[in-house]
Amino acid sequence: MLRRFMLAGPRLSPGVVRLATCLCALLYVLVFAKAGAILPEFVFRDADKIQAQMSGSSTYDGSSFDAVGRFYALFGPILLNVLVATTGVLFIRRMLLGANSPGGIAVAVLLAAPCVFFNLFVASKDTLVVMMSMIIVSAARSRRPWPGVVVALLLYTLYALLVRRYFMLIAVAGCGAWVFRKSSLRWKTVLAAGCLAGLFLLPDAAYEALLHPRDMAVDYLVYQSPFGARTSFYNPMPPDSFVAFCVDYLYAAVRLNFPFAFLPGVKEFALQLFVFVAVWPALRKSPVPASNASRRAYLQRETFACLLLGHVGVSILFEPDLGSYIRHLSSVALFSVLLLPERTDVQQQRTFDVRGRLP
Repeated sequence: MLRRFMLAGPRLSPGVVRLATCLCALLYVLVFAKAGAILPEFVFRDADKIQAQMSGSSTYDGSSFDAVGRFYALFGPILLNVLVATTGVLFIRRMLLGANSPGGIAVAVLLAAPCVFFNLFVASKDTLVVMMSMIIVSAARSRRPWPGVVVALLLYTLYALLVRRYFMLIAVAGCGAWVFRKSSLRWKTVLAAGCLAGLFLLPDAAYEALLHPRDMAVDYLVYQSPFGARTSFYNPMPPDSFVAFCVDYLYAAVRLNFPFAFLPGVKEFALQLFVFVAVWPALRKSPVPASNASRRAYLQRETFACLLLGHVGVSILFEPDLGSYIRHLSSVALFSVLLLPERTDVQQQRTFDVRGRLP
């Protein structure tokens, strides 16, 4: 269905696609210039904490806000705005230029819009993740097979050490997804059984550490946050056993990935479309090509897909509401759009891998 929608309508010339991309980038720059007066206050929630640390506050000393604030402080206010705006323009360009039909542009805009709205009007922690995804994509498109994987592991490790420790878990989950996807059915069964056995052998405190942050975040949203908690949810069972862990995790997976079933509405339907388009391409597995040249394109796709699945799997552990899930998932929307085989940039890269040059 998604493929048919992307191919719907007449084939667009490169000039038309570039014009649409420029118009979207221009609209973004205009809104960016007036973001403080136009956008809702919750968009600036985390950025305000980072800005406070940049201004010398000690409220969040030692936290991830402090680490990111120290990094952004190296640029100064003007250069920081230039950095974020430049990242936004390059992101929009990368998302839209590969489309070659009205349906393809619509899918690219659907994937890009949440990321731009949540992450590219302010300098936040997720803005760094968008930058990381762009660097990983650039490295992965090398003619050598492994730079994308190496750069991804290095960036995720560095980000985990300095900002968000759970990014190390995302990297591990991505590696696990890689091994699982490359295994035969027999070995997939063995790996699944081994994973369940490992989870079963964890101490009860480990289940609490993995899932209790969601309940804490929901408590904050319900009792302290001025922005409300309409889409938030608690774990249905106290996360103090293996059975409770499985029930809580599966419930969160359904609640976050099928929001329209729980809260039917226009917003939820739009977010449901985003989740479907963002996650579905990563679930498709391409056969391993026979030629060495074509395997580079396959390796790129698997790198993006496994990182994306790692983000989804780890986010289900602790995300307290739909908005947080969409914000974090949208920061790697570039991986999703490059998993769509109908895009011209994906097709050109395959040709490049076979011929050694672009058509």
